[in-house]
Amino acid sequence: MKDFSLYLSNPSWDVIIIFAFIAVGFFYGISAGRSNLLSLLFSLYIAGFIFENFYYLDNLVKGQNMMEVFLFRAFIFAVLAGVLFILFSQVLVSGYDSGVKNWWKSLLLSFMATGLLFSFLFHLFPAKEIFTFSPMVQSLFASDSAFFWWLSLPLVALFLAR
Repeated sequence: MKDFSLYLSNPSWDVIIIFAFIAVGFFYGISAGRSNLLSLLFSLYIAGFIFENFYYLDNLVKGQNMMEVFLFRAFIFAVLAGVLFILFSQVLVSGYDSGVKNWWKSLLLSFMATGLLFSFLFHLFPAKEIFTFSPMVQSLFASDSAFFWWLSLPLVALFLAR
């Protein structure tokens, strides 16, 4: 019982993060279709790569407090991922859309894309310095090993959902 209370040491943010992960993963998976999910995954990978190597961003936020840096970086990442999503959704053929028999593939891709997005939020932004999370959220999204697995598992899901 002591371990369970350790996981819920900061329940407000933890509940929000876990609930958002489940809700976004489920509802986006049902409504988006596989071509949009593939576009989202591709745009997240490329946006993460570009964002990680965009060294001029630090010069733009120099001297700002931690929350402003987090919000600015999150905004830039969202714009970059959004533009790439629009480009990829124009390129990908809608023949990948899900049917009745492929609902589990859409949900799988959706949860993988949501997990990758959350992992990017913890890895690329100073979220760990601003907010305090429980060990459960740390191990699911914020640790370096979790980031590796969230980078790797969507690639496996892409293979399974082809």
